[in-house]
Amino acid sequence: MIYILLVKMRQDLLNEVRETLVSAGFYVSDVFSMRPIGFDLLARRDNTLLIIKVLTNINALPEDVAEELKILSSLLDGHPLLIGQRTTLGLLEDDVVYDRFGIQAITVETLKHYLLDGVPPKVYAAPGGFYVNIDNEKLVELRREKQLSLGAFARSLHVSRKTVQMYEEGMNARVDVALRMEDILGESIIQPIDILHGNTPMEKPRKEFTPEKNEDTLQAEIFTILQHIGYTIIPMGRCPFEAVSKSEDRILLTCVHRYDKRIIRKARIVSGIARVTEKKAVLFTDRRGSRDNIEGTPLIGRKELKSAKEPEDVIELVVERLHQSS
Repeated sequence: MIYILLVKMRQDLLNEVRETLVSAGFYVSDVFSMRPIGFDLLARRDNTLLIIKVLTNINALPEDVAEELKILSSLLDGHPLLIGQRTTLGLLEDDVVYDRFGIQAITVETLKHYLLDGVPPKVYAAPGGFYVNIDNEKLVELRREKQLSLGAFARSLHVSRKTVQMYEEGMNARVDVALRMEDILGESIIQPIDILHGNTPMEKPRKEFTPEKNEDTLQAEIFTILQHIGYTIIPMGRCPFEAVSKSEDRILLTCVHRYDKRIIRKARIVSGIARVTEKKAVLFTDRRGSRDNIEGTPLIGRKELKSAKEPEDVIELVVERLHQSS
């Protein structure tokens, strides 16, 4: 009974997130139900691409999933975002940005305030409490305009002279200290937090495909062929597609699946992802079958791929089949 309730809570949260994004003018994917998967929604507005994971408890996001989300976001020029309600220690505060393995985490109300009301969050949680980003150049300018020495300013803030120097060099401040600064200086120096783009998250080095000795699976064979013709293959363990194939500035969402009844559902899901991300997708199969594409996802058989000599040959096949009737 508790499990069913938790599932319903998460589904309600997913629906609320999706409705908020649609109301804010984003083109939003369906909720992805294929498992395993590291993200639940994709949303695009102009040049902003969000790759979203929704969890009632943000501590439930494992580190390996977070790393893959960051790698995928980097490859697709997107931004990962985690939306939840609580941690293991308690409820998340609205209008506060949290962190889970380098991914920004917020409540759905924070998302609404930003997207629908135009009010970005300014506070973030870190060990020791809540902090804000300080416009350090403005801080220096205002302190000098007020003719406040470092010592006098420090005494009024109840901090050391060295701490003020660190603020002016770019160190962030606790919320209470920042508010005292603004009271003394008479102007805002707290900077908003960008949750649509943020800073480029740091990810571990991308793990490229390396064929195992004596490995003869269809996936390994396809990846090996793509490597030989010039693609870099970054495997994806928790995506509806098995890898991202990269050649210079070209990105291919790369699926590998045997030609059976299940291929239709996979092609439909990947087609939706390709539309939102504005990237090309392709589905490699063990045989061609009777279709050039399924649900807008081009199909390429193993034998056809073997005839390709360079990355552009694959792109030409993909483009050709995108324009064929499904």
